[in-house]
Amino acid sequence: MEQAASRLGLHISTLYTLLRRFAADQTAESITGEARGWRPGRSRVPASIETVIDAAIQDFFLTKQAPSAAALHREIAQRCRATGLATPAISTVHRRLRKLSRKTVAGRREGRGAAEAQTMRPGALIVDRPNALWQIDHSPVDVVIVDVETRRPIGRPWVTLVIDVASRVITGLHVSLEDPSVVSVGLALRHAILDKAGVLRERDVAADWPAFGLPDGVHSDNGSDFRSATFQRACANLGIEIDYRPLGAPRYGGHIERLIGTAQQEMHLLPGTTFSNVAQRRDYDSDGSAALTLDELETWLWRFIASDYNMRIHSVTGRPPLVAWRRGADGQGFVPRTPSDPERLAFEFLPSVSRAITRQGVVFNRIHYYEPFLEPLFDTGDRKLIVRYDPRDLSRLYVPTAQGVQSIRYRNLARPPMSLWELQAARRCLAAEGAAHVNEDALFEARRRNVELVGRAKSETRRQRRDAERRDRGYAAALAPDPPQPDPEPVAALGPISGRIGEIEQW
Repeated sequence: MEQAASRLGLHISTLYTLLRRFAADQTAESITGEARGWRPGRSRVPASIETVIDAAIQDFFLTKQAPSAAALHREIAQRCRATGLATPAISTVHRRLRKLSRKTVAGRREGRGAAEAQTMRPGALIVDRPNALWQIDHSPVDVVIVDVETRRPIGRPWVTLVIDVASRVITGLHVSLEDPSVVSVGLALRHAILDKAGVLRERDVAADWPAFGLPDGVHSDNGSDFRSATFQRACANLGIEIDYRPLGAPRYGGHIERLIGTAQQEMHLLPGTTFSNVAQRRDYDSDGSAALTLDELETWLWRFIASDYNMRIHSVTGRPPLVAWRRGADGQGFVPRTPSDPERLAFEFLPSVSRAITRQGVVFNRIHYYEPFLEPLFDTGDRKLIVRYDPRDLSRLYVPTAQGVQSIRYRNLARPPMSLWELQAARRCLAAEGAAHVNEDALFEARRRNVELVGRAKSETRRQRRDAERRDRGYAAALAPDPPQPDPEPVAALGPISGRIGEIEQW
């Protein structure tokens, strides 16, 4: 027995157990432990029919048309008859469908969002104090606005919102006719970081909005504005860690997504709302009902946030966001971090480029800029300069120095302000005209003709009214006032800027 057990690779006690089983029931199953009959899980359907069933499930059932199981069975029957095969029973089809995962079915029929709804969610994002983590995102506003002059519709603006994850308080926002960019991100964060009492008074909002300070981290999606070198450089300079949402996983930005949804629902009560979709809008005339200008909509948002949303009891925290923020701050002896130079904060998020100092000053996009403080730098041979620009108004460039931010204006001060999108439009105009040589004079002349065209067409087309409003509001909102200018001598050395410097970023 010992030799037999050794040859079989079994322990001798195991061999005796198998012999007892065989003596009681002299069948192979008594030794193998398998039951008699058809093995569970093994299909009784011929492989040729299984192939037809699998193909029909993949290219007929798992489609956007979402056919029923009965329709699938009819399709399988038709394919089997065409190839001379027997038609399987509908119960066989049902068994195959039960083996499909709900996530697969939802994803193939309804898209990734439906598949996400069938996925187990990880635990909640736990943040224990205010300003530990903010979430930020953009959305087109579900309201058509009107221009200030004609009160005619010019389309939907964009809103950028910032939320504190721990308290759910809205810390900042920015409303603009411009598409999302690193500049709008910076303006929303600037509003979130700084004290809001002065703006509340200016907009006649009788409410408290004490949230302020630098966050430890910012959570965002993977948009080009958040992945830009400008955004990463600014956050590094301010001591803010960036946490990017995993690709294809919108649920990781749930706090800001729900906030945007809540704000949009409130704006569906405003004149000119577009609602969430065509089905909800029905026969409502959004353009015909539009009544609010961009400034009026922004004031409404300030009042909604400060007087309503921040004071509502939140369904998750069980208390109003404002109360949660104060308790989190007071209870932990929390003192918000503040920027060392609040006045410089807006400049951190401006795109930057490297330019050489020439005898004529600095050239950017074929436009010449000059200030007297550049002359000593040119004389000493320190002729490389890092400049930042505000895409809304290119009439000046900005240079961070040890004495603060200095501006460099047009060399020809008679030139009108021009935004980056106007400059790009002027370039397109000159290219369409076949201009062989593009210089500063040609750019401003093309810009002048475009402005005149907009002025003539303003009463006719919605796009031209929107462009006029973009231009006027962009100039007004840009960082136009000159920062304090130091005396020309002595000139302080230029402060270093971290990060790689490239050409103009798309924004």
